Amino acid sequence: MSSAGEPNALQVFTTDAFEPGEEVLIETYFPGLPGKMMIRAIGKEWHAARPRLRVRAGGVLRCTGTEWRKLEFLQQVGSGDLQLTARRRHVRLPVMVEVHWRRQGNTESFIAALSEISEGGALLLTEQPPAVGEEVIVEIVPPGSERALEVLATVRNTNNPDGVGLEFQARDMGGVHRLREVIRRLVEQ
Repeated sequence: MSSAGEPNALQVFTTDAFEPGEEVLIETYFPGLPGKMMIRAIGKEWHAARPRLRVRAGGVLRCTGTEWRKLEFLQQVGSGDLQLTARRRHVRLPVMVEVHWRRQGNTESFIAALSEISEGGALLLTEQPPAVGEEVIVEIVPPGSERALEVLATVRNTNNPDGVGLEFQARDMGGVHRLREVIRRLVEQ
């Protein structure tokens, strides 16, 4: 990955063509990164390979908001400025979905968003961040559904300036299966 010389732009090398304005998912992994990371971006321009000119197929993508912060994070890891050791059990998938959340045992709820999710947890973007160790209930309405799925989670980190990292607390296998289905529907929308 390298910057394409303009703000929030990323030059990628791929033979998978994309159209300007098309949403794409980038899966990246490199030494120093404990696991794969998924990034959501919008296609800006793509060009085919030109072997005689030694030009590889690829193009330029644009990232905004929390997705751009992920790229900055990856650049820090890739340059060695940031050392990581912990590895997530599940790859987080980029989504952007509005949710409601409340503290365990409290009825006051807040509107927020999830910008990445997996079976194990999510990144909750909220202006009223709960503290590390606090238990919260996140209400996710799957696409095509009217009823919210309530998921109990524990705040594991507050390192992100836009929100908090959550670890989902699956109480039974039925909860894990429902969560997998919700994630599938969110990613496919």
